[in-house]
Amino acid sequence: MPEQSRSVRSHQAIIDATADLIRTRGVAGTSIADIITASGTSAGSIYHHFPNKQAIVVEVAHQTMRWPLTAIEAYLNRPAPPADLFGYALDALRVAPELSDLLVQLGSGSLSDDELGRQLRAEFSQLRDALDETLAVWATRNGLTDDRVAGLGQMLVGLVLGYAAQRVLIDQFDEEAYVSHGKAMLDAAVCRPGNDQLPDGR
Repeated sequence: MPEQSRSVRSHQAIIDATADLIRTRGVAGTSIADIITASGTSAGSIYHHFPNKQAIVVEVAHQTMRWPLTAIEAYLNRPAPPADLFGYALDALRVAPELSDLLVQLGSGSLSDDELGRQLRAEFSQLRDALDETLAVWATRNGLTDDRVAGLGQMLVGLVLGYAAQRVLIDQFDEEAYVSHGKAMLDAAVCRPGNDQLPDGR
């Protein structure tokens, strides 16, 4: 196996193993020794790729947030209404339910880790900005002013995070009701005054 390919595989194995450990043990409960064992690598390999555990955790956070950013980028050429974007994000969480656990554990870990907190805030800001861009294009194409969708990006992020947190923390969480009410709220936010139909005809 070429050296570069082996290095890339080792790097990703460390990230994947750390993500699995954080999901079940939390950030504080995951040690470098745990990561070495779970990833099948060595201390030398770990420190070749990362200066410390914090750097690994920050990279886990970065990769965790890449999936919604990549998904939203796919909508830039065919912008969708807020409720559709919300539904798409929750579908992704349903397909990969482990992401809910990981988001909750990373959020908890960021409370005692300033660098992780800064990284998560930066990733969520990127996500919000991408949503705002997508929603602004959708509004323009449907004859709405920017003020009709202002703030909806952060509301969408909040609804998705709320879904992830409640799915992990609340027994008998009614996912269908949450999705239904969330979509209705987002639809109501962009309906034209005096018209209960969305601009795109839904």
